[in-house]
Amino acid sequence: MNENILKVAIGSLRPPKVDAVRSVMAKVVGFLGYRPEAISYIAREVESGVSSMPLSVQEIRRGACNRAMEAKRLVEAETGPVNFAIGLEGGFFILSAEDKEHIHLQTWAYVHHEDKGYYGSSMSMPVPAAVAREVLENKRELGEIIDHFAGRQDVRNQDGAFGVFSLGLLSRQQGLELALIGALAPFYHKKLFHPS
Repeated sequence: MNENILKVAIGSLRPPKVDAVRSVMAKVVGFLGYRPEAISYIAREVESGVSSMPLSVQEIRRGACNRAMEAKRLVEAETGPVNFAIGLEGGFFILSAEDKEHIHLQTWAYVHHEDKGYYGSSMSMPVPAAVAREVLENKRELGEIIDHFAGRQDVRNQDGAFGVFSLGLLSRQQGLELALIGALAPFYHKKLFHPS
């Protein structure tokens, strides 16, 4: 096992995102040749560079990449090189141009390591029509709308829209973890993705 520190820059301070990174890295760190206690997590609040509610897969992916690369830039300016830079972003996408009724929620992750970057996504989940209408037509923030529908406050930093839509069967953090497991796969499963 490598005894050096594995430095991970995270492009958000939101608890579900930071906790998702910690959870997934703890699962894959052995495959990367490090011990769990050798990981140093450095989270920074960064701009996504996309709209506050991305409305396409391309925009969600761009937001995730922007978050990772901005976190990398900030952390490296403060403390020197990082091993992994991670960005996570969620948003809506329309399932098909012909059927604007089917709006889905999805999360994407982007992981940058040693001049390579990969994306991963969560599964997608249908968005209730009333919620989609508030976001798309009335231009309201998803976080505010979810709080209203859930009858709670600060849902985005707890179980999120995934949790509300699924009656708690799937949390925001779990969706983020799925995306991150996918984005990290080429790094923790090098034999398959990068055979020598």
